[in-house]
Amino acid sequence: MEPNTPSLTNPPILALIIGINKYPHSDEWPDLSGAVGDADAFEAFLKENLNVSPFNITNLRDEEASRENILNAFLELRDNAKYKKDEAAIIIFYAGHGAEGDPPEEWGDWKTSTGKIEMLCPSDIGKEIAAEVDGELVETDAIPDRTISVLLNHISASRGNNITLIMDCCSSGGISRGMDLDGDPDMSIENYVPRLIKNPPPLRPLGDEKIWARGARGGTVPEGFADRFHESHVLLAACGREESAREDPRTKRGLFTSSLLKVLNNQDMPTLTYTSLMHRLKMPYWQTPHCEGYGVNRRLFNTTATGADPRFVLTKRDKGIITMEAGAAQGITVGSRFSVHETDLIDSLLTPNRSLGELEVKSINTFSSVMGPLSTAPNFKPPRLFYSKPTYAAEYTVRIFCADKALLGSAFPADFNKKSGIIVVSDVQQCDLEIVVKDGKVHFDRHQQLVTEHLPTRIRHSVNVGDIATIQQVVVATRHFYYHLTRTSDDDFKNVWMEMKVLKEEFSRDFDLILTPMGNNLLAKEPATIVVDESVRLGMTIFNQTDLPLYPYLFYFDPTDLTISAGAGALTTKVDVPLPPKSSLTIGYGEPGVVPWQFLLPEGEKKDLGFFKLFLSTRPAYFDSILQQESPFEPPSQGSKRGGKPTGTELSNQEKWGAKLATVIQVDKE
Repeated sequence: MEPNTPSLTNPPILALIIGINKYPHSDEWPDLSGAVGDADAFEAFLKENLNVSPFNITNLRDEEASRENILNAFLELRDNAKYKKDEAAIIIFYAGHGAEGDPPEEWGDWKTSTGKIEMLCPSDIGKEIAAEVDGELVETDAIPDRTISVLLNHISASRGNNITLIMDCCSSGGISRGMDLDGDPDMSIENYVPRLIKNPPPLRPLGDEKIWARGARGGTVPEGFADRFHESHVLLAACGREESAREDPRTKRGLFTSSLLKVLNNQDMPTLTYTSLMHRLKMPYWQTPHCEGYGVNRRLFNTTATGADPRFVLTKRDKGIITMEAGAAQGITVGSRFSVHETDLIDSLLTPNRSLGELEVKSINTFSSVMGPLSTAPNFKPPRLFYSKPTYAAEYTVRIFCADKALLGSAFPADFNKKSGIIVVSDVQQCDLEIVVKDGKVHFDRHQQLVTEHLPTRIRHSVNVGDIATIQQVVVATRHFYYHLTRTSDDDFKNVWMEMKVLKEEFSRDFDLILTPMGNNLLAKEPATIVVDESVRLGMTIFNQTDLPLYPYLFYFDPTDLTISAGAGALTTKVDVPLPPKSSLTIGYGEPGVVPWQFLLPEGEKKDLGFFKLFLSTRPAYFDSILQQESPFEPPSQGSKRGGKPTGTELSNQEKWGAKLATVIQVDKE
């Protein structure tokens, strides 16, 4: 076993399973036939496949799943002392009706991009009860996403963030009609019942005030239950905001839960990440499951084992055509080679992810590439679904110069250079990276004007002259870093821009911290200069004033450590569009539990440099292969994390991508 490699042992599980078929308090709300069956089937999976003790499962069915009982069950998970914090995985499963509605006018400071909020519907929704304030009769309301989000924050704070929220219900009121799948009348959407209450009772403005007072954050409600930039949980949702979750009245089961359990029962559970689980779900195109949260690359229900490697790209073989889900937008080039792997897991001694073979990129589209076997292995046939990892990047290279011929010969033999895209030049003026040997150390002088007009030529890190592997890693990391930093697109999306502002900290009457941007846009000038102050927190806002729905992917490029870190945008599958036309998206503030941006200077330095690069696409795409999270100068998992925060619209039929670059000079406040 490798040092510090976690065990594959699954943690104990605490589960809350809710299934509601019966909604007796209004004739407008039809009963369901499959929600209880879904809940029972999921409970059986936990017991039989994961050996979860019945004493660790709280079950609520039909009339037992009242509003009060559901909220109390969440609180019991928060207060459960059977396991220490971070010791147990927590799974919350809900099948039943969902709803969308208007927030009360009294929630003036809670906003969403659609103006609507999403809700779970308890079995007693619509039941008349006496209001606490004046004793008048009111109807039991649904449970808003605001309340669920705060409860999840509660549980995360006390039990740890190994939480999975599974929801087989409608996320919105948008229902598609009259479509079928591949002409198959059995898959017509009209044959399936939506899990949706269209006209829920109005929400009581202060109905859950006691819960909010113990954990609300920020000034806006999360966008539905996803809370995509928060660390408390991973959401597995049956559908998107503009779709509806449906059940089959013939089988009395929900489409999402049936597909989910089929994968879970037929796959090797220890090899599944949330990402690879979503890749294996088979659903009609009119209902697309969503998966969101910071933990989407983790193992299922397990935060201790290594998760997905972001360099792996989903690839499929269908009718003889092999298609990788990355193309020109992600910087893929014709002739590049990728190794084939059955899973997307990080390769280690404990969980080896061996290559099955190698493929070559034959042609590229905007967001995908067509792959084919190498001429040396023309009969190689990969699995139907697999993951591709880059082994050779064609067309983009790094030019190096080194006066020390001994080092040049030992570290950069011809076969290594060809595979790694390294070109050795004889003129130092023509190189991208100069390698200098002095006093038993290897130093690196960068020749990229984008950086050297602000920072010294020499990188502050050095490497022992005998550490050939690290020297090679630095050169390969340099090639990857500057290729993705400098490559451009045909579309610059002029009506999209980034703003970064200082966040003002205030406390509400319930002592909740509210972060509000103030002052000027720090990115207004190119390059921008930011005075580093450890007490200052920053927030980013992305504005979309185009008529296109856009998917943003924000990265921070740190030339000091050669790291590329994600700011936002990791995807497992199609998700609701984060940037609808004429809208904005906040990063670092505005949602419960998010972490603001902050800059820190390297020890002993008075000045530093970094780049925000925003990739934009008109459809969901996989950009994680751009990441370079580990610095080649640091031991594994100890790379610098200094820069920033390195930790309902129909899709456009246009396939476009673009990029925005913001240069940030960081100077000491003294």
